[in-house]
Parts: sequence; structure tokens; C-alpha cells
Amino acid sequence: MVAMAIYLAESDSYAGFGSTGKYFAYFGLAAGAVALTGWAALDGHLSGAQAADAGSQLMFAAMEWIGGGLFGLMAVVVCGSVMVSSKSRGTVTVDDLGVTRQVGERSRLLRWPEIEGFVVTPIMAGITLVPREGVQKIVIPRFLNDYRGCVAEIKARGVKLLPPGHLQVRLAMRKKQTWRQVLLGYGGVLAFTFANDPHESHSMRVVGLVGYAGYFLWLMLTDNPDLEDYGWVRWCGGAVLAGLLVWLVRDMMRTW
Repeated sequence: MVAMAIYLAESDSYAGFGSTGKYFAYFGLAAGAVALTGWAALDGHLSGAQAADAGSQLMFAAMEWIGGGLFGLMAVVVCGSVMVSSKSRGTVTVDDLGVTRQVGERSRLLRWPEIEGFVVTPIMAGITLVPREGVQKIVIPRFLNDYRGCVAEIKARGVKLLPPGHLQVRLAMRKKQTWRQVLLGYGGVLAFTFANDPHESHSMRVVGLVGYAGYFLWLMLTDNPDLEDYGWVRWCGGAVLAGLLVWLVRDMMRTW
């Protein structure tokens, strides 16, 4: 009979329902509205709020820059909280075979002989199981119904804490990029630059637009090897790139 324990991720306090993350989002939206109001008033888009004198101009400029800065800061905070939450989903199964991490329909198994040890993950306050070979690590988030029991059971199997300078720790914790990924990344930036430059010829801008569209499709169709990052990070990044693509097409049509 195989001994098995399944640990479920509980609702976290970063971006889940009733969390503090949503209040940062509300504050960021309010700051963005203030910044937008200041910009519209300075540019004369608000008939009831004109910057008629130097004092009004100073006030609206402060609204624009301070509100915009707070909006950007809150956006970073909210994105960080959602990233932590995305890594805290799913289940962890500990049995005689090893440790299995499942997020949605994707799962990853590290057998006990394959585990070199574990390190503490500071951002998530959890642990990361480091393999003896390769970079297919498993993150154990602290948002489990029995996080301490899960870690204790893993330690009972002989898995030890590894020093930060351990070679396999460095290999597992860094995101390995191949020469192909780096080359395609530079190619995407270069294609966007050509398509966005109104001084380039029409044919060169079209080639740049097609190249950027191909880069966007490649990113969306390439599978993400990180188990915990699969989901909103992929689609939010795709939405940003898609927005840039739409803006690029519109700008090319306007300056053709």
C-alpha cells in the first residue's frame, strides 16, 4: 500500500478574494483618474476645469505627475501580488514515489532519488525542491492547508537544506535562455523599431510589422516550462504585445 498525503493551496492574502491586493488596485485606479484629470485640464480637454493661471497650471501638473507616479507604483505592487498568488495555486502530493506538484491540468513529479535538496524561497516564504540534474524544480508554496506538515514529511524522507552557493541550486534557480530565444527577442525589438519609424520606407515598415507579428505568434504558441507561471502571466504578457501590435498598425495607417 502506497502512503500518500495531498496538500491543498488555501486562499492567499495577496490577490485572492478579500485580499489587500485589490485595495492597492483601487488606489492605483484612483491615482490614475487623478493623473488623467490633470492631463486633460492642462491640454484643454475639460471645459469646466481650465488651467487659466499659473497656480492652476501648477496644481494640474502636480495631479498629472504625482497621480501618474502613484499609478505606476501601484501597478507594480499589484502585479507582484498577482505573481505570488499565481505561484500559490494547485496541490502538492507527497507519497512513496516522490513529490508531485499540480497546477491546473499540468503536473510535475520529482522522485526521491532525483531530489538533491531544498532551498527557502524568500519571496513566497516557501521552499523549492532542487533536482540533482536539470532545472525542473518544484515550488512548495506556504499557502497550503498544512504547510508545516508537508515540509516536515519531505524532511523526514532525508531531503536536506542546501546552501545558496550550491552548484545545482544556481542552475535550478536561474531561467535558462537559449541562443534561439535571445536571437528572437532581439529580432522582435528590431522589427518593432523598423515598423514604428516613420522615416523608414513603406516596404521596410511592412517587413517590420510582419516580423513583429511573427514574434508575437511565436511567444503565444511556445509552451512555458515553468509550472507555476503558466496562466495569467502568459496571457497578460500576450495582451500587452497584442495591444502594441494594434497600436503599431493604427500608427502605420495614420502616418502612411
